[in-house]
Amino acid sequence: MIGYLSGKIISKKPTRILLDVNGVGYLINISLNTFDKLPDEGSNVALHTYLAVREDSLTLFGFSSESEKQMFELLISVNGIGPKLAQNVLSGIQIDELKNALSTGNISRIIAIPGIGRKTAERMLVDLKDKVDLVI
Repeated sequence: MIGYLSGKIISKKPTRILLDVNGVGYLINISLNTFDKLPDEGSNVALHTYLAVREDSLTLFGFSSESEKQMFELLISVNGIGPKLAQNVLSGIQIDELKNALSTGNISRIIAIPGIGRKTAERMLVDLKDKVDLVI
């Protein structure tokens, strides 16, 4: 598994970057929170990564911090939340705010995230309420 990449940003868009690592270009999906923390194109950056392996694809996700990656991994452990939806959740809310909403059971804040309905929010609360404190 690819857990960490460091290299030069070739191009960046709000949901993905192209990262040159020793002559190999990695297309990495990112959240809007990570995008906001990235330097300009041509600059060097290091990202924590998660490789999503499916039958028909290998998709790389990048995170500006270890805590964002840990939250991503918790989110995809919930039934009905895949990597793309988890990336969307991390784009729609700050990690500390998500941790607070999950630990206090604030379902209305979770439903306010684009792409999350009531059933998914309830599943998130049940599955993650006790685990959210483990995120750095």
